[in-house]
Amino acid sequence: MSTMQSDRRAEAQDRKRFNRRFRFSMSVLAAQLLLTATAIAWCVHMILILLNGEVCFEEPNSAILYAEIIMTALVIIYSITVFALQWKRLGERRSGDRRSP
Repeated sequence: MSTMQSDRRAEAQDRKRFNRRFRFSMSVLAAQLLLTATAIAWCVHMILILLNGEVCFEEPNSAILYAEIIMTALVIIYSITVFALQWKRLGERRSGDRRSP
């Protein structure tokens, strides 16, 4: 009976590890998509400057403007969080790592 319990514990640990890795991988993918979208937006911005000599945006609806500002702030917070998690993960030891002499 103890082998069944240990098997269940091992399965639970494997599921937990998989879920953690999956969530982190999805965060990294989302961050990469945001980075790609930012690069495309920057490229469009530069092309508009090239064609018109300047870029001037005007948003007559204040609700849309505030929503854009809030969404931009959320993207910035998200990117900082993913960067911090990546930085933390960079310093962690893995089970297969060898110790330095």
